[in-house]
Amino acid sequence: MGNTMTDEDKAILKLATAPYKYAAAREADARERFGLTATQYSQAVNRIIDTPVARATDPHGTALLIRQRTTRSTGTLRRRLF
Repeated sequence: MGNTMTDEDKAILKLATAPYKYAAAREADARERFGLTATQYSQAVNRIIDTPVARATDPHGTALLIRQRTTRSTGTLRRRLF
């Protein structure tokens, strides 16, 4: 996966950066379009945004998704500690 993105990876990245009012609607689209559960979709997004080619393809969207992931991770860690 290092230097190339499949068409499906590009479509998943585009879906991940598309504006949705509710996360559940995005997850429903991922299930319908790619046959992925919410967990599988999240795992796919995380795998994709960690690649240099994704950052080169959509630097703004990838940075946003990484920032959101970091924020969620930090919040989860805080809840576990306190």
